[in-house]
Amino acid sequence: MEDQSKTLAVSVRAKEFVSYHCSCCGHCCRHIENCVMVESLDAYRMAKHLRNQHCGISSTDDVLLRYCEPMPLTDEGYPIYVLKTVGADATCIFLRENQCSIYAARPRTCRLYPFSVGPGERGRDFEYCLCFDDNQQHHFNSRKVLVKDWLYHNFPKEDKEFLKQQYLVIPEIGRLMHRMPEEMRQAAVFKILFYHYYHFELDQPFLPQYDQNNRSLLNELRKLAPSE
Repeated sequence: MEDQSKTLAVSVRAKEFVSYHCSCCGHCCRHIENCVMVESLDAYRMAKHLRNQHCGISSTDDVLLRYCEPMPLTDEGYPIYVLKTVGADATCIFLRENQCSIYAARPRTCRLYPFSVGPGERGRDFEYCLCFDDNQQHHFNSRKVLVKDWLYHNFPKEDKEFLKQQYLVIPEIGRLMHRMPEEMRQAAVFKILFYHYYHFELDQPFLPQYDQNNRSLLNELRKLAPSE
């Protein structure tokens, strides 16, 4: 979670202690326009949570239409969703009286803050970073958190398995879109949105659906990209 100013990310290890304490001020939920990505697993969890709260949500489609906005991530048009914001200070659409109204189902970016995760190197599955931004004065103080404990509570097994699959499939999608004639890319964008965001049953486990969706998506994209 970052605002539109410069953010510094510093690599950290699981056994490190970091000065951090959430003061529940809601500051990190403001000035976040186009900053908080909503991934496939995020949309699925949000939809299930809001459905159970009787908020008129019955599918990921409903969540994405009401609370998120699509945007291209690459020059080829690879699409993602980000949280909508409201007001002059670009406040998260889910912030109510300085509290997250979907706290139990908040996106991974929010749960991991002030940390972020990326693909690992030298045999590691993941690398972790501590992000410093304009929220430093609000959250970084004398209290300490152990990185390993923070990840244990906020980066569960399902998230790890999802990211492993995502790290494998996204480079292949990128290669296919790069090979694709420009006139085919809009069709590819619709297929990515369908298989990565819309094609989920909320009463079925997420990961098997995501795996099958990726297989179907790659098959569809290969039909649009010329053979090498």
